[in-house]
Parts: sequence; C-alpha cells; structure tokens
Amino acid sequence: MSEPTPRRGVAERIAQTLRSSIVKGRFRPGDALPSERELAEKYDVNRSSIREALKRLEAWGLVQIRQGGATRVTDFLLSAGLELLPHLMEATGKVDPTILSDVHEIRAMLLGWCAEQAAQKADAASMNRLDELVRKMIDAKGKPQLLQELDYDFFQELITISGNRVMGLFSNVVKDVYLKGREQFLSLYAKGVFDPVHHKKTVEAIRARDSRGAAEAMRAHARTALETLEARA
Repeated sequence: MSEPTPRRGVAERIAQTLRSSIVKGRFRPGDALPSERELAEKYDVNRSSIREALKRLEAWGLVQIRQGGATRVTDFLLSAGLELLPHLMEATGKVDPTILSDVHEIRAMLLGWCAEQAAQKADAASMNRLDELVRKMIDAKGKPQLLQELDYDFFQELITISGNRVMGLFSNVVKDVYLKGREQFLSLYAKGVFDPVHHKKTVEAIRARDSRGAAEAMRAHARTALETLEARA
C-alpha cells in the first residue's frame, strides 16, 4: 500500500484539529465553520487541503457541507458513529463523567448478554480460558493496571464465545477508550473496589449452563464500576 501524500497528511491534521474544536463545544450544532478561504489562511495551506479536511469531518458525521453555502456543524450525537467515542470522552482534557456513565450502562447490558450467550455456547476449551483469567485476577489483587487488562480479556473471551462479530467491534472501541487513558480508570480496579468474585460467579454459572445467573453476575460487576463513578462525581 502506498504512503499517504503530504497533502493528505495535512488534511488529516486539520480535520483532527477541527474535530477537537467541535467535540469540545467551540463550534455548536448549527454553527457555520469559517470559510474555506479563512481556514486556508489560518492553517497556511491551499484550499484543496481544506476541502479534503472538511470531507473527512462530514464522513465522521460532524458537519454538513452545502455547495455554495456554509459548512455547518451537525448534532454529532445523532449523526456520528462509535469511532467518535474516544474523542468525545476526552473532549475536556479528562474523561467526561456523564459519557463514561453512559458507556458503563451500555457495557452492563452487553456483559449480561455475552454471559448469557456463553452459558449456552461455551465449550471445554472456553471454560479453561475463563478459569485461567479468573485465577490471574485473584493473583493480581492490588495490581490495578493488570486487573484492568484481565477484565477486558475476560469480556473479550465472552464475546469470542458468543460468536457475535458486531459485538467485537463495539468492544474494540471501549477497550481503546480505557487503555488509551488507563490512568483515569485505575480507581475502578483499586483494592476494595474491583472484586473478581463476580467473574468467578459468572464462570460457575456458565459451567452450570445457568444463563440468568451468568448475566446477573456480570451486571453486578458493571454496577460496581457505576457506583464507584457516582461516588467520585
């Protein structure tokens, strides 16, 4: 595959800068972005680079381009995709607690569903991998960073057992958010907060083919994170 041309690299950097301004609220839904000429002067580039940058913003669901008219910011919560989530959560330089709470609510539902599926589909090899992850979590008490990684390995294993590829894509986005800014989430894995007993109960329920019990154990794990976030707010 050929390397991107310099102009494309410039356009990408401009698009990222404008995306940051939009998600931070410097441009609100309905606002018009500066004209191509103004942006070209500001970034000291030609207008073709600006047009390419604006097309990227449109592809991300952040703006609407109208020929002969202004390029306006959209309500990206209605028009953008999951790929915006990492940028949205870090929009203010730290994780937005309201967005993080929303993510955990969705994660609780997904964890419960994946655990239900695992109780129906897990084979002996899958059970061995889950048992090993729980063992590692128990051994890693007091090591938040390692527990964070093991927790997501456990989630990923449940997704793999489910066989749902779309769920895997969602997991990739959430994992990227957590592991990119891992230091902001380590309190969720502190001693007295994170307890692998939920994972152990999940595995026991999966082994017993107890879909309901497996789902409840994983939702209880997710609720612990939500309660921790609410206490920190």
